[in-house]
Order: sequence, then C-alpha cells, then structure tokens
Amino acid sequence: MKDFLKSVLASAIGTFLAGVMTTFLVLTLFIALISLASNRPDKPAFTLKDNSLLVIGNGLVINDTPQYSAPSLESLISKDNTPEVDLLRAVESIRLAAQDRNICGILLAGKVSAGLTQLSDLRQALEAFKKSGKPVIAWIENASQSEYYLASVAQKIYGHPAGEVEFKGLQSYNAYFGDTLKSLGVGVQVTRVGKYKSAVEPFTENHMSEASREQTELLLSGAWKKILRDVSQSRNLAPEKLNRIVNAAGIFSSQEAVELKLVDGLLQRDELISKMHELGATPEEGKTTFRQVSLSKYSNKVSFTKSSNHIAVVYAEGEIVDGWGDPDQVGGDRLAHYLRDIRSNKQIKAVVLRINSPGGSAFASDIIAREILLLRKKGIPVVVSMGDVAASGGYYIAARGTKILANSSTITGSIGVFGLHFNFEELAKKINLGVDGSKTSRYADLLSSHRVATPDEIALVQKLVDRVYDDFVGIVAEGRSLERDKVHAIAQGRVWLGLNAKENGLVDSFGNLTDAIQLSQKLAKIDQAEIVQYPSLHEGRSNFLQKLLSDEEEEPFLFTSTATNNPAMQFIRAHWDRLKQIKSYNDPQGVYLTCPMQVGEK
Repeated sequence: MKDFLKSVLASAIGTFLAGVMTTFLVLTLFIALISLASNRPDKPAFTLKDNSLLVIGNGLVINDTPQYSAPSLESLISKDNTPEVDLLRAVESIRLAAQDRNICGILLAGKVSAGLTQLSDLRQALEAFKKSGKPVIAWIENASQSEYYLASVAQKIYGHPAGEVEFKGLQSYNAYFGDTLKSLGVGVQVTRVGKYKSAVEPFTENHMSEASREQTELLLSGAWKKILRDVSQSRNLAPEKLNRIVNAAGIFSSQEAVELKLVDGLLQRDELISKMHELGATPEEGKTTFRQVSLSKYSNKVSFTKSSNHIAVVYAEGEIVDGWGDPDQVGGDRLAHYLRDIRSNKQIKAVVLRINSPGGSAFASDIIAREILLLRKKGIPVVVSMGDVAASGGYYIAARGTKILANSSTITGSIGVFGLHFNFEELAKKINLGVDGSKTSRYADLLSSHRVATPDEIALVQKLVDRVYDDFVGIVAEGRSLERDKVHAIAQGRVWLGLNAKENGLVDSFGNLTDAIQLSQKLAKIDQAEIVQYPSLHEGRSNFLQKLLSDEEEEPFLFTSTATNNPAMQFIRAHWDRLKQIKSYNDPQGVYLTCPMQVGEK
C-alpha cells in the first residue's frame, strides 16, 4: 500500500511539473511570436545582383487585389501555399525589369494561376518588355493550356523531351443538383426576372437550359477566338491552322509540338541552364544553375510615384456579400467604408474601381452603388476597370462609373435578379422529424425553412425581385445614358462578352488596369499622381497568428512546383466553390444579382 501511495504521489507530482513546464513553454513561445510578429517587415529587403533572370511561374498566383490579410481556412483549402502578386505590381515589375540593368531577360517557367484577362495583361506587358532588346524565353515541361497561352508570347519556347503540351479549347460544365435535392427531400423555390438568369439552374434542374446553353456557347466561342488570335500573332500561325491542330488531338508530345511549330526546340533541364548562361545569366553553384529572381520577390522593388495628388485603385474581387465579408469576398460594408474614406480624402482626385466579381447580394451591391454615386456627385471621376468577370451585381456597381473599360473577353452584363428559398419539409417527413409552433401574424414565419412557401408568399418575394430588377434597369439606364426599353432588351439576365458589351453600350472602350489609371488621371486633369490601393498591401496583418500563417518561405527553386497534385485535395477544391457559393447567399432580403459564368482555368 505504501509503494502504491508513493507511486500515485510521484505520478501526481510529475503531472503537475509537466503541466507547469508546458505552460511556461507555451507562454515563452507566445511572447516570442508576438515579438517576431511586431518586428517582421512586410517587405524583406534583398539585393539584386547583376546578370539576373526574372523568372515568372513556379505556381505563381496573380490576383487583382493585393495580399492584405492572412489566409483563411477557405483559402487554405481552395488553393496551395503559393507565391502571390497582385496584377498591378506584376505588370509594374515587368515594366521596371525592362529598365533594370541587373535584369538580363525573362524566363517563363511553370504555371501562373490567373484568369484570361490577367494573362492577357501579362502578355501585353511582356510584349512591351521585348522592345527593350532583352530576351523573353519560355520553358515548358507538361504545359496546361493557360501555361502555353502565356508562354506563346516568348521569342523562343523550349520544351522538355519527355513532356507534353495541352492545347484543346475551352469548356464549361456545371453539376446540377435539382433531382438530387428532390430525392433528399430538400425543396427549392425560385423567384427571378430574366430568361437568361441561369444561376438558379444547378439547384432546380438536372441539365442546362437552352437559354443558358446559347449564352455559354457565345461566351466560350468569343474567349477562344481571342486565345487563338493572340497565339496566332505570337507564333505566326494562322488561326485556322491552330484550330485544326486543336481538333486533331488536344494534347501533344513535345516532339509533336515542335513539328507543329507550337514549340521551338527541346532541351533537358541541364541544357536549359546552359542556354540561360549563353543569354547572359551569371552561372551559380558550379554552373548547375543561374542567377535568378522570382517575380513575387522582385515585385518588392515596385514603388509608386510620390505626389500630393492621389488616385485610389479600389478592388472588388470575389462574390459580393452582405456585411464585411472574408478576404476573398467583396463585403458590401467594407467596400462602402473604403469609398466613404476616399470621399473625405482631399488628396484623392480620381478613383479606379477594379471589378472582378460575378455579383451576389443585391442589398450589398446597392450599398456600394450608392457610394459610387456620391463620389460622382462630389466631382470625383470613377473609372471602372473590368477583369475576367464584372456581371450581375458586378455590373450593378459598375454602371454608375464615369467610364467603363473592359477586356474583349470580359464576362459582363447579366442584368437580372433571382431569389432562392430552400426548405426541408419533405426531408423532415422522411426522417420523422416534427416541427411545430405558433405565430402571432399571418406572415410571421415567412420563408421559414421547415415548410414550403405558399403561393401568396412566393408572390410577395416575386414582387420584391421585380422591384430590384426595375431598380437595376434604372441604374443602368441612368449611368449609361440609355433608354430603359433598350436596357430591358439587352438585360433579361443575359451575359455578354466585353466585345458585345461595347457594341450595345454597356462598356465604353477596351483597356486594362493601367489604361484605366491613365484615363482617371486625364479625367481628373492632373499631370502626376500617386497610386494608393484599397485594400493596401499587407493591410490587416497585425495579428501575430496571422503573420505566423502567412510567414515568408524560402523561394522555390526553378523546376520546383509549389502546387500539389494531391487527388484528395483536388476533390475537395472541386466542390468547395459550390459550397462557398451557397455560403455567400447571405443577402438580408434573399435576393441576388449573381452570374454563374466563368471562362478559364483559375
């Protein structure tokens, strides 16, 4: 018994001491992390040596919005821990590299995750870079179509002998859950305006409607023509020949790519390194590599012109949601807050609103549109720059801009409205779940999820949807100086490419983000201006845990992919977007301005 008590006492003392030590270590780590977080610079300084190649690729992510927050759980699930640069800094980095004596050329190597319009902007910047006389070389191993599209701008494209090239055209498919939800007992009731408003179809149908098919084919065809035209000009191959190549296979071995003139030559990795030495890059590590700097690191050298006059570049990227929103969403309150700050800032002479959004909450869109109107009334020009998509709610917030610039392949329009009501009445019956209660008034339980909405309740919601649509048409008519009947004729929820949108008056001209900034400066009648971004780079990274999550990693070496091919994660990502879409349906009135269309691989 005595030994037993000794054992118990020793165990208790050991447990206590272990707890004390653990607590001490945790507190020490906590203090160290706070110290590290508070002292860590946003932009680590680096010295660029001469005869360096600027390397663009290795899984680089290009977003419109600067990195301004730590990665959320959603962003960790939906994309890998890859280097990221905002589009404006990426383009400015390439422009700076053309003048930088330490940069001897550019190597495109590996995937760049970006939308079609963003890749198009990068191609334009690279075309301008080539005028400096410095070479642009592309290296592809197993190239996706988007990777090849960017690589095709290079003066020379080299492929790995064991690799392949994908060039197969565009496609757009959706999963349709209509019958699935019915079989589960989940009811879906829809209110909408616009026969082309197809965002609700995945929840109500088991196939694509003819109206949706019509506009999808138009969008894919227009975007594909742009890709063919750009590759044709860069590779000196007729679009008709490229189309024949695509329809012959879609995926080509490296040798076939050379024979078809998609690629200029084949090199092993060591032979590519020797080729870079020949182009002037300083050999390093016993000539097994060459002096290089990644675009994500080089972008730290970008600094915008200092001036007392400011141009605010405001980003609206992601689904529009009510409230503040997550970093990958357009929070109506957050964006309205930025615009109010701008309106009270006497230094800001013009605004560029960069939109890359399919829309979302009707209420949040209206909150943002009001702030844009107030800017206009104060005499501050607002130039809208459209990215890959600025449709439905994305177009709602654009319509009041002084001028609207888009890419020819931008997805826009979708002037239509819908409401969704989910209920689990049949599901409750299947699992013998009872729901009971009482109410004081006829509509006290309006749109409750435990039952199907009655016809008169649906009629009430439809009346609300009709009013929002009428407001939408009115805002477009006013902002674009168009007759309401004409707006209604091109509305109906129909999605347009930028090319068609310019023809029907929804867009003023074609141009990229840089063009929009230059136009805003012209409209403000100022010779020089400093660019300020909303949100700004690294804004909101004050929390030490956030900084821990977003800590800088060592740069990946050339040939090292930062993306993963984990099939489990790919499966999760494939369905995560649909779950995110459902999560974003948080409009307080249950009414949405959303466009489901997307072209590209991002």
